[in-house]
Amino acid sequence: MATSDSSKEPDATPRIVRWTIGVLVATSVAAGTAVAADPLVVTELTGLVPNPSLPVAALPAPVTAASDGGDEVANTSLPSNDPGLPGLKALLVGQGAQATVAVRRAMSDGGATTSFATAFPSAAAARASERRVVGAVLATPGATTGLNAELENSPGGRIAIAVGSDGTLRIIAIAARGARLVGTVTTKPGAPAPDLTPYVVGIDASIARIAPVAGATTAELGVSDALRLAIRAAWAASGRTGAEIGGSMLAATVDGTTWVMADMGAPGTPDVRLFRALSPTSYQLMGQVAFSGACPAIPVSLREVWGYASECAPDDAGQPLPGTQPLAPGTLPEPAQGNGQWIWMMSRSGSIASIVARARANGLRTLYIKSGDGRSYWTQFDRAVGPLKAAGLRVCAWQYVLLRRPEVEAAVAARAVRAGADCFVIDAETELERYKDRYKRVQRYMRALRARVGPTYPIGMTSFPYVDYHGPFPYTAFFTGPDAANFNMPQVYWKAFRTSAAKAVDRTIRWNRIFGVPMALIGSTYMRENRSEITSFRCAAQAAGVQGVSWWEWKETRPTHWSALGNTLACRTTASRPATKYPVFGVKSRGDYVRRLQQLLLAAGVPVPVDGVFGTRTAQALATYRTARGLAQSPVTDDGVWADLLARTGAQATSMRR
Repeated sequence: MATSDSSKEPDATPRIVRWTIGVLVATSVAAGTAVAADPLVVTELTGLVPNPSLPVAALPAPVTAASDGGDEVANTSLPSNDPGLPGLKALLVGQGAQATVAVRRAMSDGGATTSFATAFPSAAAARASERRVVGAVLATPGATTGLNAELENSPGGRIAIAVGSDGTLRIIAIAARGARLVGTVTTKPGAPAPDLTPYVVGIDASIARIAPVAGATTAELGVSDALRLAIRAAWAASGRTGAEIGGSMLAATVDGTTWVMADMGAPGTPDVRLFRALSPTSYQLMGQVAFSGACPAIPVSLREVWGYASECAPDDAGQPLPGTQPLAPGTLPEPAQGNGQWIWMMSRSGSIASIVARARANGLRTLYIKSGDGRSYWTQFDRAVGPLKAAGLRVCAWQYVLLRRPEVEAAVAARAVRAGADCFVIDAETELERYKDRYKRVQRYMRALRARVGPTYPIGMTSFPYVDYHGPFPYTAFFTGPDAANFNMPQVYWKAFRTSAAKAVDRTIRWNRIFGVPMALIGSTYMRENRSEITSFRCAAQAAGVQGVSWWEWKETRPTHWSALGNTLACRTTASRPATKYPVFGVKSRGDYVRRLQQLLLAAGVPVPVDGVFGTRTAQALATYRTARGLAQSPVTDDGVWADLLARTGAQATSMRR
């Protein structure tokens, strides 16, 4: 540890915030009446122990010091006539201030500084007071004002500066911590100091006296240069231009996730956006923040920590944090609900304006735009996502995966998420059937992707709809385990299968239901399907309880198709229903669907190899399970055993033995 000669080194604490342990007086405010407060309140607010030997009446009048050193402690109860605190007392009382402690001292340059700490009944009231005090300074008549709200070393701190027409400088450095408001008010002649560091340190010195709020799940963060660069990168990744961030930023953590609200507009043109941290160095653009007056449409937790709570109506529940709540079992992620369309090449699909107009006219709410091909990123997504979302559409990204280098392809996928994708869909097809280590490759990809986008971000997988036709395809690697996809989007191209839309939907639902994740079916418009077929597909999906459908592909959709995609359905009741809801298979079957059965049996506590082969050991395990659960014996699977297994083990069994 280094040491130094204190006689040669200046005091490390800036004089504007030097607290002198001595006599402090607190005033308790109730209905505008000031009374002497319990000394314990003083200690609670500041961490200082007042001298109990001097009653309030015996305190001398305020004393000022003759020089920077040896400041005298002065008694003040934030009088409204204090030249450093005009109107501050009334503002604090109006927000329900319960007790205030202040220390005032003079400075050799002719100015005066008052450091204060105030208690409020709630954190929201403290933050509201901070905003109102800063607003009062910025509204000083005839003054030139400025605000620095991006303080790395003092999270949530604000420095407001007002230079009067007579050259008088007023600086308020203020911050809220929990239900406490602390800061310094400095009034002096002259222009603002070029370095605001002492004022930031001043906030920290005051905050150090205030105990942290126990059990808080939301905490404001400071805004560093690294954070500004990360937000700028996320903004650029979404296809936006501009080298600088136009306005201010606020940052906070909610249950361990970092959120940033930043004004990305040009000076004088606010454009407030919300960003979510995907990692310590990367962020995802979540969308634009709307304001009703001064009330932002953000979660209540962020309103409180950022000081907006008092600007909103008491019954305003705010907006939920997007992508932070696990989906209820069987619930399709919101972006995939309703009617959607897939876009392969934006350059062949028309202008942004024409896409928006056509989507609105035909009941489309979500667009799936290609963002990657293996290890290659498609920047067309960056250019489209911002304008399309600004027009009110949901925009999801999709990537055709090869998994030659799973971690690299996962990074390509995450780039689209950072650019603002509302959901992400993995398009996996024939290539994955050829790898001997295909399950491990998928697992590596999903682990790397989840590490970048978080455990609850909506990820879908689209592939072949007939699971029994594609035994080698690793469906279970995508839909089971802690890094699994949230939803399944089978490609139900009935005309390519030479069957009816209704039959294709029935078979797809029956074989994909075993994975236990919600489905959003993809229909086709690329094979000259007629309007009747499109309607039949929609009705079959509706009858099966599917919450979302979409169509491949935008540029292949003919003029006669568009209105059929989103018009009001008038479906007729089908007389005959499918004989079974789940697939039926037994001994000698092999494929990924057998692996799924084995996973569920193993998760239910019945020993069985997970190898995708329905042999003697799997047959014995199935019989054992039937006996234990009181189910009728059968050598093959049936609705009863599937429903019981899925209900007992949960939708996504985590056993991933290879």
